Amino acid sequence: MAIKIKPITTGWLMFIVYTVGFAGFYIPETLSLMRNLIWVNQCFTLIVLFLYHKKWSKEFVISTILIGIAGYFLEVVGTQTGLIFGDYQYGTTLGFNYLKTPIMMFVSWVSVIYLTRQIAEQVTKDPMLHCLSAAILMVLLDYFIEPFAMRQGMWNWNNGIVPIHNYIGWFVSGFIFHYIYLKSAKFPINKLSLPIYLIQLSFFIALYLKNK
Repeated sequence: MAIKIKPITTGWLMFIVYTVGFAGFYIPETLSLMRNLIWVNQCFTLIVLFLYHKKWSKEFVISTILIGIAGYFLEVVGTQTGLIFGDYQYGTTLGFNYLKTPIMMFVSWVSVIYLTRQIAEQVTKDPMLHCLSAAILMVLLDYFIEPFAMRQGMWNWNNGIVPIHNYIGWFVSGFIFHYIYLKSAKFPINKLSLPIYLIQLSFFIALYLKNK
C-alpha cells in the first residue's frame, strides 16, 4: 500500500520524535525511560524509512538481509577478539544478546548502510567515490554516537576511551560492505534517507555538546 504522507511531512514528524527524545535524555527524571526505548526507536526509525522504499526486488531484500547478518557477525567477532574495532563489550540497553552481541545490531547495520548508501548515491556515481563517501558518513555518525552509547550502557570500551582502531574498523568494513551492496542491488533514492540521517546526526551532536 502506497504511503500518502509526503516524505517532507514525515521528515518533520521524525524531527519532532527525536526532539522529544533529546528532551527525554536531557531531563534526569525521564532518562531511565528513554534508555529503555532506544531499541524501540531504532526499529521504529527503520520501519518508517522502509515505508518509503520504492523497489522491493528480490535482490534488494536478500542483499539487505545479508548485510545485516554480516554486520551482526562482524560485531560478534569484534567483541570476541578485539581485532576489528578494538576491545569493547555490550551492555544490556539494546536488549537480547546472542554470542555477547545484541540482536539489535542487525537493525543498526541495515539502517546505517542503507542511509549512507542513499546519500552517497546523491553525491557521486563513481563506485569507488561512492563507497568512500558512504564510509566517511558512517564514521562521522559513529564519532558522535560513541559518547552517547557509553553513557547509556549500550556498550563500553576498555578504559572508557574510544580507540582510533574503532574508526579505522568502521571505515574499512563500511567501504567493503558498501561496495558489495552497491554491486548486488540497485534501487531508487528514498527521499526520507537524507532527512533521517541529518536528524540522527543532529540528535547525537546535540547530546555530545550537552555533555562536553
